[in-house]
Amino acid sequence: MKTRKIVAASLALAIGISMFSGCSSTATSSGTSSPSDSTGSSSSASTSSATGEKIYYTCTSLAAANINPHGATSSFDSEIIQFATANLYRYVPTEDRKSCVLAPDLADGLPEQIDDYTWHIKISPEACWSDGTPITADTFIQSWKWGLDPKMLWETGTNLASSPFLVVENAMAYYTQGDTNSVAWEDVGFKKVDDLTVEVTTEQRFTQQNVMRFFSTNVTGPVKTDLYESLMDENGLTTQYGTDADKFACCGPFVLTSWIKGSERVFEKNENYLHADEIKLDGVNVKVVNDTGTQMQMFESGQVDYISLSADGYAKYEEDPRTVVYGSRVVRQIEINRSSTEKPILGNQKFRQALYYATDRETLANLGKHLPAPYYCSTSLVALADGTLFRDLPESQAYLPENNGYDPEKAKQLFDEACAEEGVTGKLTLQMNYYDSREDVKMMAEYIQKAWPEIFGTDKFEIVLQALPSDALFDTMSACQTDPNSYELSWGSWSWSSADFCPVRNFEPFQSDYSRRNANYGNAELDALYEESMQEEVRLDENRLVELAQEIEQIYIEDVLAIPVFEVVNKCMFSDRVITPVDTYVSGLGWGEKYFDIA
Repeated sequence: MKTRKIVAASLALAIGISMFSGCSSTATSSGTSSPSDSTGSSSSASTSSATGEKIYYTCTSLAAANINPHGATSSFDSEIIQFATANLYRYVPTEDRKSCVLAPDLADGLPEQIDDYTWHIKISPEACWSDGTPITADTFIQSWKWGLDPKMLWETGTNLASSPFLVVENAMAYYTQGDTNSVAWEDVGFKKVDDLTVEVTTEQRFTQQNVMRFFSTNVTGPVKTDLYESLMDENGLTTQYGTDADKFACCGPFVLTSWIKGSERVFEKNENYLHADEIKLDGVNVKVVNDTGTQMQMFESGQVDYISLSADGYAKYEEDPRTVVYGSRVVRQIEINRSSTEKPILGNQKFRQALYYATDRETLANLGKHLPAPYYCSTSLVALADGTLFRDLPESQAYLPENNGYDPEKAKQLFDEACAEEGVTGKLTLQMNYYDSREDVKMMAEYIQKAWPEIFGTDKFEIVLQALPSDALFDTMSACQTDPNSYELSWGSWSWSSADFCPVRNFEPFQSDYSRRNANYGNAELDALYEESMQEEVRLDENRLVELAQEIEQIYIEDVLAIPVFEVVNKCMFSDRVITPVDTYVSGLGWGEKYFDIA
């Protein structure tokens, strides 16, 4: 008997795909795993073993290189770390399966605030490595000291010193001092209080949630200090820790038992993990397969339990009940160069509003199987510490225009008024740049090329299209700060991980003085509100931060800082035997693979 799981409600209603198979009572998996070629033919997710162990089989597109928390710089490195390493705090799914919240991992309870800038975090007395070796305050302090070492100069050191969640006292100064020895380690805001307590001193005030989020990141995780040191070179400038399975120690849900780079990673459940009772899988097997066609063949033959769908794959499996669609943090928009001296009408608010209301987002989004977006804060952004999503708040829905902002009659009226105000009497021709590598955007640009003139009048308006490589597209937009006529209209987007749990950060690039902005926005009210969001008192008030995000988004829509068109929707498939802990991909937790179960 199969169960059904609901994908994010707003997304389901928008594009009509809302359910996928949750589990099957008949499938079992192989309890062992062995190295194989890139097709993964030596082990199958659909085969049974006498042991009946629950093994999750999946694949990834590129090989990992370094899983030392200090040296891991790619998402493919992080794929291993998430299974094998624990942090002080972790994300766990909410009961409604829609989001996630923070909870202790190796920590014993929540951070304790000592004063405005000082926090104590207790480490669980049961915290240990997979071999049973205790993890103590000394483990973390030494790990962080190496992570910030000014001579080792790990690339990730900047994230350990300062992040959107926390700024550690004197950590950046210590990390960047080079050979000057001007900042002593004792001056850095990481201290040992006792064998099972660490102290963190910050340069600004932060909330308990900020502290927990900071210490849930990979770079703050512990390293096994004796192994780490034994693998250092004679000058103590680098270490081989994390470069192979036998040069790495695990303290997370799983133990990395085999790592054949470019081929396969094998994990077994870590019975010494502090929360082992919450881990249902007996193991994980990950094949490295960079060809999407081969990945699809492996899924179809039952060799893997998960596949990310390309456009072609989604076209084939759109109606399959195992297919899942989910939103992302990316909203693609059309940038408007309102500083143009050759086409000054681009600076007219009514004209920009005309373009906004002339945009049929539902039709456009369907061309690429995405989500129509009359907004800029996507469905994935978390607003509150309890996991509440920004777009789920009634106040975040109240100001959105009806029909996804599509109103041709209003658009025509605004267009005519803008042309009269700007003295435009002949045909207005605008050039729209778009990514040459994105077929979905190309289709949308071609649709707009036809649709907008039909609303405004083919004798009064036309769009000329130009395809550009992504780098050239963004260079052309940013050049408007020195060349007011560098472009007219252009597709673009931003992706801000710092906005995942603080939606107001999504509007950083729309500040008038932001050095990398795509257009000369110049909205003084937005600037003032964003500046308010950066004030210490406000950063400590999550409700005010949400209000500011809502106020700024309303300005974004009313002033049409850009024309939001669609939220990028990701597509994937899970085999029937996989039971996920959440109904959709969520910020912080993702799909929560380490909490998967196998039916």
